[in-house]
Amino acid sequence: MSAIRTTIVGTAGHIDHGKSALVRALTGIDPDRLLEEQKRGMTIDLGFAPYRHQSGSLVGIIDVPGHERFVKNMVAGATSVDIVLLVVAADDGVMPQTREHLAILGLLGVTRGLVVLNKVDLVGPELLDMARQDIEALVAGTFLQGAPVLPVSATVGTGLPELRAQLDALIDTVPPRDTSGAFRLPVQRVFSAKGHGTVVTGVPVSGSVAAGDELEVVGRDLALRVRGVQAYGAARDVGRAGHSTALNVTGAGRGDIVRGDVVARPGVFAARRRLSVHYTHIDGRALRNNAPVRLHVGTAEVLGQAVVLDAAAVAAGDAAFLQLRLHEATTCAPGDRFLLRDQSSLAVLGGGLVLAATDGRLKRFKERVLSDARARLEAQGDPGRLLAVALSAAGRRGLSLAALAVETGVPASALRLPLETLAAAGEIVAAPGGLYIDGVALEEFADDLLAAVSAEHKARPLLDWVDLKDVRARVAAEDVALDAVLATDRRFETAPGGKLRRHGYRALLSNAQREARERTLAALAAGAATPPAIDPAFTGLPEKETRALISMLRAAGEAVAVEQHLFHPAALERMRGIIREHGRARLGAISIPELRDELATTRKYLIPLLEFFDAEGLTVRHGDKRTLRHVDLPS
Repeated sequence: MSAIRTTIVGTAGHIDHGKSALVRALTGIDPDRLLEEQKRGMTIDLGFAPYRHQSGSLVGIIDVPGHERFVKNMVAGATSVDIVLLVVAADDGVMPQTREHLAILGLLGVTRGLVVLNKVDLVGPELLDMARQDIEALVAGTFLQGAPVLPVSATVGTGLPELRAQLDALIDTVPPRDTSGAFRLPVQRVFSAKGHGTVVTGVPVSGSVAAGDELEVVGRDLALRVRGVQAYGAARDVGRAGHSTALNVTGAGRGDIVRGDVVARPGVFAARRRLSVHYTHIDGRALRNNAPVRLHVGTAEVLGQAVVLDAAAVAAGDAAFLQLRLHEATTCAPGDRFLLRDQSSLAVLGGGLVLAATDGRLKRFKERVLSDARARLEAQGDPGRLLAVALSAAGRRGLSLAALAVETGVPASALRLPLETLAAAGEIVAAPGGLYIDGVALEEFADDLLAAVSAEHKARPLLDWVDLKDVRARVAAEDVALDAVLATDRRFETAPGGKLRRHGYRALLSNAQREARERTLAALAAGAATPPAIDPAFTGLPEKETRALISMLRAAGEAVAVEQHLFHPAALERMRGIIREHGRARLGAISIPELRDELATTRKYLIPLLEFFDAEGLTVRHGDKRTLRHVDLPS
């Protein structure tokens, strides 16, 4: 069985310039598979054929329609092309779709190609020379400048050996595609085959696939299983990026999957309605903000609006950062090429590079937004830098490994090493719970947290510890960032019950405060069930210091608040004993008048105390009466 190269050759050019005839001459296969195409002699949809390289290996050729009405089909095929054969008929010369196709290919990042001057058998030397001059003017300043212009007749066979030699040499310059990433296939075609069921075709842009693999239709909640793989008409063990591939799948019917869908490894990619992109404008009219556009990415065509983030409008030849706000979710990954057309006129406006899929709306002219976009543009092709940029954008929220896989389009297994490298360099922090946080964002949060804790210490000067809930009211605290800081930053100490303090912090009492504390504790112990009111008149301290003293005693467990009263914990424990003995002697019943006398208190204190013990679970209220919750009768 012939080996397959991970290379795709595509045709381009005006209608009726002989693209399909050229593919037939090179491969022996008619790429016009539709009956309507064969009847009309016009390519309507994408056609596919295997080309045999001089080494014996196979290379895929995609034949695209040349009519302006089918530009969306042309783009769906051109997004996977490595080498283009720009076909120009010698009897027509350069025509509108010749120019449009060349512009589209440049925007989609194609960098290799040949110009095929077809139908040379129909013209004389003068017309042939004029066609050459037109072509030279057309390709000047494009990726085809300096490319060979090969005179050919696809029907007669003139020039085909030279075309094959030039094409084979160019194919040899294309580096093999990296197939180590997560499998992703933008769907070009779906059909049902007798005895096989649903078949999905396309050119994978990353990864590899084999029979038995589990896949998903991204954003459609459809799980698929691969029954078999074919490439170029033969069953294959594995389909790889750069192969024109057909997958026989279970889990979905023919109508469940359409061109524009993406079939991929589960959990790596996501369908989103907002994309951050870097865009170059080529149309003569400026692209205004919020212009209605048609986005072409992968094999999808989606309507939406183009929000210009860094300019009032984008003039021809200028580049800008945009957010594309789409009417439907679409699937792509950082580094994917895209094309924009005008929504009504269908004119090609420009294209560029996908930077990120985003959830929220990006604000125009915001330096934070633009800085993130510039960083993502510079990080293209470097998974480690993409990780760092994604985590920087996430800030204190952090991201899980699964979320980072979606952000970068790289499988989680391939992200572990760059994450470890970034962590070792101190650029990111592996937080509790399997999340990762940008190092700068975490450091800034730790400083904010320290300032908030210090402010709480200042507000409650008599407390050794402050409540975490009070600190959180002062600083925006994401749980993941808070956990990471408290687990690693030695400037903080924690204690059970949600307590927090600066490392080594101790409250310092003045002599007057120390005396007031001792006097208060003694009075509460002596007062038992009839404690004194702890107010400035009692403590001899100002109102603010008195409140702080009470907070300190409560936080230290040296006093317990029962409504507006303070009780000594030892006194409360004695009261519990008295209540238990009282109830046991009465088979669980509680006589409030008798209990009042036994506690040597008044109704002013007794009712709040009983409600306190109700909440604690010692007693139970039944209307106007109470009983012990658990009666331990004497033996």
